[in-house]
Order: sequence, then C-alpha cells, then structure tokens
Amino acid sequence: MNKCSLSLLLCSCALLLSACSGTNRAYIDSIKYLLQDKTLEFSKEEVAQYPHDLLYVNIDNEITAALGLSFIDGDKYRWVSGDEVVFTMHHGVIVQTEGLPVDLHYTSDLDNNPLAGDDVLAYRWDRFVDLDQVAYGAQVSSTWRVEGESTQIYFDEPLNTLKIVELVTFSDISPFYNIGLSWENYYYLDANTKYLLSSTQKFRPDGRSYEMIYLSRAQRALAEKD
Repeated sequence: MNKCSLSLLLCSCALLLSACSGTNRAYIDSIKYLLQDKTLEFSKEEVAQYPHDLLYVNIDNEITAALGLSFIDGDKYRWVSGDEVVFTMHHGVIVQTEGLPVDLHYTSDLDNNPLAGDDVLAYRWDRFVDLDQVAYGAQVSSTWRVEGESTQIYFDEPLNTLKIVELVTFSDISPFYNIGLSWENYYYLDANTKYLLSSTQKFRPDGRSYEMIYLSRAQRALAEKD
C-alpha cells in the first residue's frame, strides 16, 4: 500500500471541520500521528490497540488512506481522515462527504436503505441526492441482489462473507449525457454477524471508486474466529 494522505489526491481541497472542539482536535491530531511515516499496512495487533475504529480506503487503486470513526449520529457514522476529509456512512453506504473536489451533500430516504433492514433485504431503493457542482435533487435508483457467499481476505486471513450487489442508475442529467449512467457497488457482510466488513462503491457516474475495509470490524471478526 502507498504511504499518502488524502490531501495529495484532493489538491488541497480538504475542508476544516467547523466548530471543532478540543476533544475533536486531539482526535484528529491522533489520526495524523497514525498516518505519519506509515505505509498503511496495519497488523491485527495494531488495529486492536488503537482506541478508535479504523476504516481503510483505497481510491481507484491509486491512493490509500486511513480514516477514524469520529462521531455517531443515530445510524450515520462519520469517518475522518488525517487531513479532515469526512465520509458519512449510513449502514455502509456513502451518503455525505466533506472535503472532496465534488462533495455529496445529501441523500434522501435513508429509512429505505436496504442495508438498514434487520432481516430481509429490500430489493429497490429510490432516493434523491445533492451533488456539488452537478445537480441538486438528482434522482438515483438502485436494485439490490444477494449474490451469495464469498471468501474475502483481511489481514492475510480468510473470512466468509455474504456478497451483496447494488446496481445503481443515475438520472439522465447534464453533465452526464455522454457517459454510462449505471454501475455496480459491492458490499461484503460477515456471514455470521451480518456486519459490513468491506465495500466497493462510488456515488456519481464519473466519480472515483472507493474500496473500503472496516479494519476494526475485520480484526474483531478474526479474533472471534480464533
């Protein structure tokens, strides 16, 4: 994995968190320390010792970053990088970002997120999104299917997962007339606990692809397996 922070990719577009308290500042400083002189090759032992949950992000197979869990608001989890780029996830789906060149400001109808269901996967999710510089109130529809069991490797060890595929269709709006408006996102849930362990997703047609691995969850799942 490459040693780098998100700022190299984002062309100095990182957004400072507003009204950042002393506690949050100390937390962000600890994330910066974590990234310093690191290759992002974390061992299970390192992840287990870290006081906050960690999320690994690989962007288009070009750059890697570590994010830490900074805040939980109901079913929304906010993850922050060392240079203060924020991903807000709702049951593992990217629903808001801060600090990217093109931010996702809002996602509607979160109650219908198929991954939010306790037992039965809903097979369709229609929502509206607000994308910076692109469109506000753009319609997005997706259909979901359970593809079956899949063995994924975390910390060089196998875990049985349940693979879920989301086929996303974006509304036919400018500036996306001449590109593909559909793509697939992938989600891998722990076959036993149904906790999301990793995903590969993007939130706009011409956007980058984000591979996300929940390092702390994977570490705990492997510890229970042992």
